[in-house]
Amino acid sequence: MANFDGPGFAMVDGYWIQTKAIDVESSTDISPYLSRLLEDCVWNGNRAIVFDLYWDVKSLDAKSEWRLSSVKLSTKNFCLFLRLPNPFTDNLKDLYRFFASKFVTFVGVQIEEDLVLLKENHGIVIRSSLEIGKLAAKARGTPVVEFLGTRELAHKILWYDMSRLDSIQSKWDEAGGNDRLEAAAIEGWLIYNVYDQLQQ
Repeated sequence: MANFDGPGFAMVDGYWIQTKAIDVESSTDISPYLSRLLEDCVWNGNRAIVFDLYWDVKSLDAKSEWRLSSVKLSTKNFCLFLRLPNPFTDNLKDLYRFFASKFVTFVGVQIEEDLVLLKENHGIVIRSSLEIGKLAAKARGTPVVEFLGTRELAHKILWYDMSRLDSIQSKWDEAGGNDRLEAAAIEGWLIYNVYDQLQQ
């Protein structure tokens, strides 16, 4: 079983999120970590995995080339941060299969462009995805909610204290690896809880 042996972080409701950051190389086996996330989302009943994608962009003449550089995946108990190699290696086929799973819903904020870029640049198709802003706008009857970012959406739905996230983001350039991992865990946990709240 994959060990999420990175730092753990307490959330504002006392819940504990265990993390793992991996620099993926050609010999790295990420499948046990992806399996652990799948088990956790099924075990917790809502079958949702929160995801966020980060891109490197290179301008070539009048066209831009987009390359997926890292992926953040979160469930109720875990946050996994994968820094991806350039170029992609064969072991990333596990990530392709993971995203193609029809047994879970991949939940994100402002994900429509990411879904297009994934398909166009890497041939990755996410079978079941949900734009949490659209769900929140429909559930709350407030169309403007659809266009909010992670922090603003979570504040609007959950009314949680955001001071720790604000503190990390205000000094982002000086933030260390653990601070950035904590911010990733907080953001994933917030969206997970927004999704959970809207499902009730």
